[in-house]
Amino acid sequence: MKNILHITIFLFSIGVFACSCDPPKITEKYVESEFVASVTILKIYPNQKNEQGYKADIKINELYKGEQLKSIYVYGRSDNGIGSSCDIHIPVNTKLIAYARKNRDGNYGIGMCSGIMYLDYSAIYRKKTLKNKKELKRQKREIEILNTFKKKEILFTNKINYREKAKLHKELEQFKGIELDKTYGIYEITFTSDLTITNVAEISGFGNPIDKKLIEIIKKTEWSSFDKGIKDEVPDNSKLLIGIYYYEKEKENPSFLSQWYL
Repeated sequence: MKNILHITIFLFSIGVFACSCDPPKITEKYVESEFVASVTILKIYPNQKNEQGYKADIKINELYKGEQLKSIYVYGRSDNGIGSSCDIHIPVNTKLIAYARKNRDGNYGIGMCSGIMYLDYSAIYRKKTLKNKKELKRQKREIEILNTFKKKEILFTNKINYREKAKLHKELEQFKGIELDKTYGIYEITFTSDLTITNVAEISGFGNPIDKKLIEIIKKTEWSSFDKGIKDEVPDNSKLLIGIYYYEKEKENPSFLSQWYL
């Protein structure tokens, strides 16, 4: 019988002194994770002595990336007691999208900043909850993007920290007021070792001529990187996914394109 792999999940704390971090973009959290799936929590077990997490059995509803897993470890307390500001209690029957990174022990971990997305809050709040339109649209978009990654077999993992040098948002201002049917475009950048861009490929675009313009803009972007103490140097042919997102007009604010995942 195959060994059961485990995930350590660190989730957002909803306490007064909540963990502080910038929510990652879907492209970042997907590429940096070895395991991405829609899961349901089936059973939880008491914390073991000196362990910060507790084991939980899961059902995989949809696997987008990685191996089949049967159980996870949740960073927090199974009794929902008071712990650190990053601790969380995930009740049985909770459904969520889990983004897991493999740690030094060979287990899979999701931190409070890893960007998990709840699909069903009813188990957490023990009552039916109504989601607002913005939340539902964001959820729908994220699942559509994950399905695109699965269909296109985007399976590589790259944990290098990339940062665009704050020029892209200015270039995207030319698209203010644009009308599009799709809410996102995803593009793959290929770098040389010194972060020179050699290619930009469309993974799932808006359609021409918008994609052609966006690819040309992305080709001209400049990037920095950081990985294990090494700055601005990456393996040759390293790849990065970047998303461009469409936001509709709201009241007096015109529609626009942005690299920010809002």
